[in-house]
Amino acid sequence: MSIHASGMLGSHRILRMTAFRQTVAPSFGTGLYRHMSTETKAAFIDPSVVANAVKDDQMDSTSAVSDSVFPSASQVIENVTEGTVATSTAATQSVLTEVAAQNAETISSMAMKYGDLKAMGLVNFSPVGGLEVLLEAIHVSTGLPWWATIATTTVLIRTMLLPFIVKLQGNTARLHNVKPQLERLTENMKLAKENGDNAAMARFSADTQELFRKNDCNPVKSLMLPLLQAPVMISFYLALRDMAYLPVPQFKEGGVAWFTDLTIADPTYALPVASSLAFLAIMELGSEIGGASQPKGMKNIMRFMAVAMVPLTMNFPSAIFVYWLTSNVYTAGQIMFFRIPTVRRVLSIPELVNHPKPKKVSKQPGFIESFKASYEGGLAAKQKELEVAKEREKVAAQKLRRQNRKRI
Repeated sequence: MSIHASGMLGSHRILRMTAFRQTVAPSFGTGLYRHMSTETKAAFIDPSVVANAVKDDQMDSTSAVSDSVFPSASQVIENVTEGTVATSTAATQSVLTEVAAQNAETISSMAMKYGDLKAMGLVNFSPVGGLEVLLEAIHVSTGLPWWATIATTTVLIRTMLLPFIVKLQGNTARLHNVKPQLERLTENMKLAKENGDNAAMARFSADTQELFRKNDCNPVKSLMLPLLQAPVMISFYLALRDMAYLPVPQFKEGGVAWFTDLTIADPTYALPVASSLAFLAIMELGSEIGGASQPKGMKNIMRFMAVAMVPLTMNFPSAIFVYWLTSNVYTAGQIMFFRIPTVRRVLSIPELVNHPKPKKVSKQPGFIESFKASYEGGLAAKQKELEVAKEREKVAAQKLRRQNRKRI
């Protein structure tokens, strides 16, 4: 009886739990779910949403604390006025200007090193680049200021050209000494050309070449001087111009006396005037390769050019005038040096022969007289050609009549 009762009670308990799950629990769960918030429902469905919600709550709390401690961007912008911005900008610019000035002063005071010009973009594979390398090497190795470096380099290169100048001096002197014979042969060749005598022209041309061979001279050799000096002059000008316009920092304090800044023009115009006077002295002393003095007309042209150089070149950097002045003074001294008889004997340069001047020098006609003489000469030549043609026709007619008579 007791066992049956206990079994009945266990079965009754099981029935009550089953009924609770089927009837009360669903209604209770449904009511509880209905009263949940949307986030709680989502968490109920997906537990990962709970973690995100917790993070959002932490960020919100941190933002709230930040807003309470630090001002917002809009508040900062509102507090900044135009005056504050202008003051800050001016102060920044002042600091930058001061730093730039200090850096420029530091760079200028620093000694130049090998490769600095190449680092500045100046050195390249050209005669100008080679000259810049030579200038840098002399400046760095000797420690000379830039004006002395330019002058030293100029003297060095001009001295290297001296052997060629000596040869040209001898060639020009020998040409001058055979000038009368050469003029006579040239006049004979001109007459032979006018008469159309090719055989005579060939003979006089051969005599001219023989004259050059015996005296070891040739007019073509005299053209070697400009061919040698032109590249040097152009390279110096371009190299120093580029170094001044860049500018090379040490150029600003590389001068001397009144032209301490080699990157700008001489404000006193003393350098352009001195260079012009030195060039004029060369013209008055004579040619660099010797020989007879230049014609008066050519000298006047060169004198005009010497004066015109001042206004045309006065805005050039002072570094260029250091080269020109040094080169012109060197050339003038070279001309005077080669005039010393002992020097000419040692270097095998013949003495110049003083040729007698013609007793009567005809006056050079002006433009109108030359045009009139040319016009009249052309008419006379045309008239002579007509007379010669008529004479030829007359001779031909007589010859034809004689031939006809023989046939009869």
